[in-house]
Amino acid sequence: MDTSKDSWNACLQYRNKQLTKQLKDYQKVSALTKCSSSLIVAMGQLLCLHQKPSYGIIKDEAEWRDLFIVIDLFYGGGLSEELMSFGLSVQELRLCYLIRARLDNKTIALLFNIVPRSVLKAKQRIKNKLALSATDSLDMHIQQC
Repeated sequence: MDTSKDSWNACLQYRNKQLTKQLKDYQKVSALTKCSSSLIVAMGQLLCLHQKPSYGIIKDEAEWRDLFIVIDLFYGGGLSEELMSFGLSVQELRLCYLIRARLDNKTIALLFNIVPRSVLKAKQRIKNKLALSATDSLDMHIQQC
C-alpha cells in the first residue's frame, strides 16, 4: 500500500513541476503580449540591425517611430527631446537613434543605402549643429544623452 501511495505522490509532484513550468512560460508570453504588435516588430528590426543589417528593414515613418520607442526603452529614453532644440533633420535624428543603439558606420550605411564615408560626413554635420568640439566624440555624446 505504501508503494502505491509513494508512486502517486511522485506522479503528483512530477505533474506539479510540469504545470509550474507551463505557468512560468505563460507569464513570459503574457508579458510580451502587453506590447503592441508594432513594438514587437520594432524589437525584431533592432535585432536584425545588430545581427544582419540590410537596406529596407525599416519601411515607413510608423516603423521608424516604433524603432525610436524601442531604442529609448533599451538604451535610455528621451533622445528626441534632448535633440529637439538643435534643428536636426529627420534623417539626422534617425542617425542619432542608430548611434544610440550602438550601430557602427558600416551598418548605418547599409540601412540608408549610402557609403560609410557619407555616414561620417553626416555625423560631422550633426556634431557641428550640437556645437561639439573637434575632439568630442558624437557617438559618446549621443549614447550619454
